[in-house]
Amino acid sequence: MDMLIVISMFILWIGVSFIALILLFRDKGTKKTSITLYIVSFVLGGIVLGGIPNAVMPIQQILMIMGTGSGLFLIIPMIIVFTLLILTTLIFGRIFCGFACPVGALQELISKLKFKSDFKKQKSVKYKLDLSTKKANIVRWCFFGLIILTSIIWSLAILQFINPFLGLNYFKNPLSIILLIPLITLIIVAVLSIFIYRPWCRLLCPFGALASLTSRFSRYKLRRTESCTECGLCEKICPTQEAFAYSSKSECYLCNRCVEVCPQNALKFTKMNK
Repeated sequence: MDMLIVISMFILWIGVSFIALILLFRDKGTKKTSITLYIVSFVLGGIVLGGIPNAVMPIQQILMIMGTGSGLFLIIPMIIVFTLLILTTLIFGRIFCGFACPVGALQELISKLKFKSDFKKQKSVKYKLDLSTKKANIVRWCFFGLIILTSIIWSLAILQFINPFLGLNYFKNPLSIILLIPLITLIIVAVLSIFIYRPWCRLLCPFGALASLTSRFSRYKLRRTESCTECGLCEKICPTQEAFAYSSKSECYLCNRCVEVCPQNALKFTKMNK
Protein backbone atom coordinates (compact mmCIF):
# COMPACT_ATOMS: atom_id res chain seq x y z
CA MET A 1 0.00 0.00 0.00
CA ASP A 2 1.28 3.45 -0.94
CA MET A 3 2.76 5.32 2.05
CA LEU A 4 0.70 8.43 1.27
CA ILE A 5 -2.49 6.37 1.40
CA VAL A 6 -1.40 4.78 4.69
CA ILE A 7 -0.76 8.20 6.24
CA SER A 8 -4.09 9.49 4.89
CA MET A 9 -5.84 6.44 6.33
CA PHE A 10 -4.48 7.02 9.84
CA ILE A 11 -5.26 10.75 9.69
CA LEU A 12 -8.85 10.01 8.66
CA TRP A 13 -9.25 7.18 11.17
CA ILE A 14 -7.85 9.14 14.14
CA GLY A 15 -9.44 12.44 13.09
CA VAL A 16 -12.99 11.12 12.69
CA SER A 17 -12.77 8.98 15.85
CA PHE A 18 -11.39 11.91 17.86
CA ILE A 19 -14.15 14.27 16.74
CA ALA A 20 -16.80 11.62 17.42
CA LEU A 21 -15.43 11.07 20.93
CA ILE A 22 -15.38 14.79 21.69
CA LEU A 23 -19.01 15.07 20.58
CA LEU A 24 -20.00 12.06 22.70
CA PHE A 25 -18.20 13.28 25.81
CA ARG A 26 -19.73 16.76 25.50
CA ASP A 27 -23.24 15.54 24.62
CA LYS A 28 -22.99 17.33 21.28
CA GLY A 29 -23.56 14.29 19.09
CA THR A 30 -26.58 15.69 17.29
CA LYS A 31 -28.14 14.13 14.21
CA LYS A 32 -26.54 16.73 11.93
CA THR A 33 -23.02 16.36 13.33
CA SER A 34 -23.24 12.57 13.20
CA ILE A 35 -24.44 12.58 9.60
CA THR A 36 -21.60 14.93 8.71
CA LEU A 37 -19.04 12.50 10.14
CA TYR A 38 -20.65 9.57 8.31
CA ILE A 39 -20.46 11.46 5.03
CA VAL A 40 -16.81 12.39 5.64
CA SER A 41 -15.92 8.75 6.38
CA PHE A 42 -17.75 7.42 3.35
CA VAL A 43 -16.61 10.04 0.86
CA LEU A 44 -12.97 10.34 1.95
CA GLY A 45 -12.33 6.80 3.20
CA GLY A 46 -14.66 5.06 0.79
CA ILE A 47 -14.59 6.90 -2.51
CA VAL A 48 -11.40 9.01 -2.40
CA LEU A 49 -9.10 6.51 -0.64
CA GLY A 50 -10.77 3.39 -2.06
CA GLY A 51 -12.31 1.76 0.99
CA ILE A 52 -9.92 2.35 3.87
CA PRO A 53 -9.54 1.93 6.78
CA ASN A 54 -10.29 -1.67 5.79
CA ALA A 55 -10.90 -3.71 8.95
CA VAL A 56 -11.44 -6.94 7.02
CA MET A 57 -8.16 -7.09 5.10
CA PRO A 58 -5.85 -7.66 8.13
CA ILE A 59 -7.97 -10.61 9.28
CA GLN A 60 -7.97 -12.21 5.84
CA GLN A 61 -4.20 -11.79 5.49
CA ILE A 62 -3.52 -13.24 8.93
CA LEU A 63 -5.72 -16.27 8.22
CA MET A 64 -4.04 -16.88 4.87
CA ILE A 65 -0.59 -16.79 6.46
CA MET A 66 -1.78 -19.27 9.09
CA GLY A 67 -2.84 -21.53 6.24
CA THR A 68 0.42 -21.33 4.30
CA GLY A 69 2.73 -21.04 7.30
CA SER A 70 5.09 -18.59 5.64
CA GLY A 71 5.66 -14.90 5.03
CA LEU A 72 4.62 -13.64 8.45
CA PHE A 73 6.94 -10.64 8.16
CA LEU A 74 5.00 -9.52 5.07
CA ILE A 75 1.84 -8.84 7.08
CA ILE A 76 3.39 -7.15 10.11
CA PRO A 77 1.76 -3.81 9.10
CA MET A 78 -1.60 -5.63 8.90
CA ILE A 79 -1.08 -7.12 12.35
CA ILE A 80 -0.28 -3.67 13.75
CA VAL A 81 -3.43 -2.15 12.23
CA PHE A 82 -5.59 -5.01 13.48
CA THR A 83 -4.10 -4.76 16.99
CA LEU A 84 -4.73 -1.01 17.13
CA LEU A 85 -8.31 -1.50 16.00
CA ILE A 86 -8.98 -4.10 18.67
CA LEU A 87 -7.34 -1.97 21.37
CA THR A 88 -9.68 0.91 20.59
CA THR A 89 -12.68 -1.36 21.26
CA LEU A 90 -11.34 -2.12 24.74
CA ILE A 91 -11.31 1.59 25.56
CA PHE A 92 -14.06 3.27 23.53
CA GLY A 93 -16.19 0.38 22.32
CA ARG A 94 -17.33 0.39 18.68
CA ILE A 95 -16.15 3.94 17.93
CA PHE A 96 -14.29 2.77 14.80
CA CYS A 97 -17.23 0.72 13.51
CA GLY A 98 -19.60 3.52 14.37
CA PHE A 99 -17.88 6.44 12.66
CA ALA A 100 -14.49 5.78 11.01
CA CYS A 101 -15.35 2.66 8.98
CA PRO A 102 -16.47 3.72 5.46
CA VAL A 103 -18.73 0.68 4.99
CA GLY A 104 -20.20 1.22 8.45
CA ALA A 105 -20.77 4.90 7.68
CA LEU A 106 -22.59 4.02 4.45
CA GLN A 107 -24.88 1.58 6.27
CA GLU A 108 -25.58 4.11 9.02
CA LEU A 109 -26.53 6.81 6.53
CA ILE A 110 -28.93 4.48 4.70
CA SER A 111 -30.39 3.19 7.99
CA LYS A 112 -31.77 6.67 8.65
CA LEU A 113 -34.54 5.87 6.13
CA LYS A 114 -36.30 3.37 8.37
CA PHE A 115 -34.55 3.44 11.75
CA LYS A 116 -35.60 6.77 13.24
CA SER A 117 -34.52 8.66 16.36
CA ASP A 118 -38.10 9.76 17.01
CA PHE A 119 -40.35 7.12 18.58
CA LYS A 120 -43.57 8.46 17.02
CA LYS A 121 -42.01 8.45 13.55
CA GLN A 122 -40.55 5.00 14.15
CA LYS A 123 -43.98 3.54 14.93
CA SER A 124 -45.20 4.46 11.44
CA VAL A 125 -42.26 2.85 9.62
CA LYS A 126 -43.09 -0.24 7.55
CA TYR A 127 -41.05 -3.01 5.94
CA LYS A 128 -38.21 -2.99 8.44
CA LEU A 129 -36.69 -6.09 9.99
CA ASP A 130 -35.69 -5.99 13.65
CA LEU A 131 -32.99 -8.65 13.80
CA SER A 132 -32.30 -10.01 17.27
CA THR A 133 -28.69 -10.08 18.47
CA LYS A 134 -28.96 -13.83 19.10
CA LYS A 135 -29.97 -14.62 15.51
CA ALA A 136 -27.42 -12.18 14.10
CA ASN A 137 -24.65 -13.80 16.14
CA ILE A 138 -25.55 -17.27 14.89
CA VAL A 139 -25.17 -16.13 11.27
CA ARG A 140 -22.04 -14.10 12.04
CA TRP A 141 -20.13 -16.86 13.82
CA CYS A 142 -21.13 -19.53 11.31
CA PHE A 143 -19.77 -17.31 8.53
CA PHE A 144 -16.63 -16.56 10.52
CA GLY A 145 -16.10 -20.28 11.08
CA LEU A 146 -16.46 -20.88 7.34
CA ILE A 147 -13.87 -18.18 6.65
CA ILE A 148 -11.39 -19.73 9.07
CA LEU A 149 -11.82 -23.24 7.66
CA THR A 150 -11.55 -22.24 4.02
CA SER A 151 -8.60 -19.92 4.63
CA ILE A 152 -6.49 -22.26 6.75
CA ILE A 153 -7.39 -25.64 5.25
CA TRP A 154 -7.85 -24.79 1.55
CA SER A 155 -6.15 -21.35 1.38
CA LEU A 156 -9.35 -20.01 -0.16
CA ALA A 157 -9.74 -16.28 0.47
CA ILE A 158 -13.52 -15.93 0.51
CA LEU A 159 -13.30 -12.51 2.08
CA GLN A 160 -11.02 -11.35 -0.70
CA PHE A 161 -13.73 -12.15 -3.25
CA ILE A 162 -16.69 -10.53 -1.49
CA ASN A 163 -15.07 -7.83 0.67
CA PRO A 164 -17.33 -4.72 0.27
CA PHE A 165 -14.37 -2.47 1.15
CA LEU A 166 -12.79 -3.54 -2.14
CA GLY A 167 -16.08 -2.69 -3.81
CA LEU A 168 -15.48 0.92 -2.79
CA ASN A 169 -12.16 0.74 -4.63
CA TYR A 170 -14.15 0.35 -7.85
CA PHE A 171 -14.70 4.12 -7.86
CA LYS A 172 -10.92 4.53 -8.28
CA ASN A 173 -10.50 1.64 -10.71
CA PRO A 174 -13.74 1.35 -12.73
CA LEU A 175 -12.12 -0.86 -15.38
CA SER A 176 -11.02 -3.54 -12.89
CA ILE A 177 -13.12 -6.64 -13.50
CA ILE A 178 -11.86 -8.30 -10.31
CA LEU A 179 -13.65 -5.63 -8.26
CA LEU A 180 -17.08 -6.38 -9.71
CA ILE A 181 -18.00 -9.07 -7.15
CA PRO A 182 -16.99 -6.90 -4.16
CA LEU A 183 -18.96 -4.06 -5.77
CA ILE A 184 -22.03 -6.30 -6.04
CA THR A 185 -21.57 -7.23 -2.38
CA LEU A 186 -21.42 -3.54 -1.47
CA ILE A 187 -24.61 -2.82 -3.42
CA ILE A 188 -26.41 -5.73 -1.72
CA VAL A 189 -25.27 -4.49 1.69
CA ALA A 190 -26.46 -0.98 0.84
CA VAL A 191 -29.91 -2.20 -0.24
CA LEU A 192 -30.30 -4.46 2.81
CA SER A 193 -29.35 -1.52 5.04
CA ILE A 194 -32.70 0.03 4.20
CA PHE A 195 -34.52 -2.83 5.93
CA ILE A 196 -31.93 -4.32 8.34
CA TYR A 197 -29.77 -2.22 10.62
CA ARG A 198 -26.09 -2.59 9.60
CA PRO A 199 -26.39 -6.02 7.90
CA TRP A 200 -22.67 -6.32 7.06
CA CYS A 201 -21.50 -5.33 10.56
CA ARG A 202 -23.93 -7.60 12.38
CA LEU A 203 -24.10 -10.62 10.08
CA LEU A 204 -20.86 -11.03 8.14
CA CYS A 205 -18.01 -8.74 9.18
CA PRO A 206 -15.24 -10.79 10.86
CA PHE A 207 -13.88 -7.72 12.62
CA GLY A 208 -17.38 -7.01 13.88
CA ALA A 209 -17.50 -10.52 15.34
CA LEU A 210 -14.22 -10.08 17.22
CA ALA A 211 -15.07 -6.52 18.26
CA SER A 212 -18.34 -7.75 19.77
CA LEU A 213 -16.26 -9.85 22.18
CA THR A 214 -13.76 -7.15 23.16
CA SER A 215 -16.08 -4.13 23.24
CA ARG A 216 -18.14 -5.64 26.04
CA PHE A 217 -15.11 -4.87 28.24
CA SER A 218 -14.66 -1.32 26.97
CA ARG A 219 -13.87 1.35 29.53
CA TYR A 220 -16.24 3.95 28.08
CA LYS A 221 -19.87 3.26 27.15
CA LEU A 222 -23.24 4.96 26.96
CA ARG A 223 -24.64 4.53 30.48
CA ARG A 224 -27.76 5.56 32.33
CA THR A 225 -27.47 8.21 35.01
CA GLU A 226 -29.53 8.76 38.16
CA SER A 227 -31.87 10.94 36.10
CA CYS A 228 -33.25 7.84 34.35
CA THR A 229 -36.99 7.29 34.99
CA GLU A 230 -37.00 3.90 33.25
CA CYS A 231 -39.52 5.05 30.66
CA GLY A 232 -38.16 2.45 28.23
CA LEU A 233 -38.00 4.72 25.18
CA CYS A 234 -34.28 4.07 24.66
CA GLU A 235 -34.90 0.32 24.65
CA LYS A 236 -37.67 0.65 22.08
CA ILE A 237 -35.67 2.88 19.74
CA CYS A 238 -32.31 1.03 19.85
CA PRO A 239 -31.81 -0.82 16.53
CA THR A 240 -29.59 -3.49 18.15
CA GLN A 241 -31.57 -3.98 21.39
CA GLU A 242 -28.57 -2.85 23.45
CA ALA A 243 -30.18 -0.04 25.46
CA PHE A 244 -31.45 -2.04 28.42
CA ALA A 245 -29.97 -1.18 31.82
CA TYR A 246 -27.20 -3.74 32.15
CA SER A 247 -26.40 -4.39 28.52
CA SER A 248 -22.77 -5.16 27.67
CA LYS A 249 -23.04 -2.70 24.76
CA SER A 250 -21.09 -5.15 22.62
CA GLU A 251 -23.33 -4.27 19.65
CA CYS A 252 -23.65 -0.56 20.40
CA TYR A 253 -22.50 1.45 17.37
CA LEU A 254 -22.94 4.76 19.21
CA CYS A 255 -25.64 5.86 16.76
CA ASN A 256 -27.05 8.14 19.51
CA ARG A 257 -30.70 7.26 18.85
CA CYS A 258 -31.18 6.40 22.53
CA VAL A 259 -29.70 9.75 23.59
CA GLU A 260 -31.89 11.69 21.16
CA VAL A 261 -35.10 9.99 22.29
CA CYS A 262 -34.41 10.23 26.05
CA PRO A 263 -36.70 12.90 27.62
CA GLN A 264 -34.52 13.22 30.75
CA ASN A 265 -31.09 13.48 29.11
CA ALA A 266 -30.19 10.49 31.27
CA LEU A 267 -27.65 8.79 28.98
CA LYS A 268 -23.98 9.73 29.10
CA PHE A 269 -20.89 8.41 27.38
CA THR A 270 -18.75 7.80 30.42
CA LYS A 271 -16.27 5.39 31.96
CA MET A 272 -17.27 2.41 34.02
CA ASN A 273 -18.08 3.14 37.65
CA LYS A 274 -15.71 1.67 40.18
